[in-house]
Amino acid sequence: MKIVDISNEMYNAAVFFAKQRIVYEYPRKGYGKYDEKHHLQNLIFGYLGEFSFLSIVTEHFKNKYQGLKERDRFEKIKDELFAYNFIIGTVDDGFDFKIKNKEIDVKTYGTKLLKLNENISKYNLLIDKRQAENHIADIYVQVFITGDDKPKKIVLSGYYEGLPPINYRFPKPAHAIQVSQLKPIENLLEKYF
Repeated sequence: MKIVDISNEMYNAAVFFAKQRIVYEYPRKGYGKYDEKHHLQNLIFGYLGEFSFLSIVTEHFKNKYQGLKERDRFEKIKDELFAYNFIIGTVDDGFDFKIKNKEIDVKTYGTKLLKLNENISKYNLLIDKRQAENHIADIYVQVFITGDDKPKKIVLSGYYEGLPPINYRFPKPAHAIQVSQLKPIENLLEKYF
């Protein structure tokens, strides 16, 4: 598990991009309430999740290539074939990041803000059945946004390779696995980055 503090810059960028994206976004009802306010919150939380993943990958690369001259570091990172698939205005490709030939989809729990000390192991990584019918990423990362009254920290709780088993007990069928069964994020960085 990795925890990332939400900076003002990160939060402001998430709000800005969410307000732009909502114009182009399909009105997904998901599992919580649906109105523009909640949809905007889901988009903001989604961006915060993606930004937190980007920040831990960037920090990992900085540490991995520490001491190299700037140009040499650039060449090494370029060889990693890492990309952030940041898309607004069209449906994305079913993943948020790519490292070499592996597609990574960051799944951020957006239904509600979790308390800072809340036990997240009872929650599930969920991939909507309909989404999985369109595209399956290689790796799914589960993220939660926490704070007592506003978003303060992002918890990258773990990852799963492939598609978890289907579960029909949810209001809408979804591929699901409990957070307690996910592999640690640190393992993902070591294995693929």
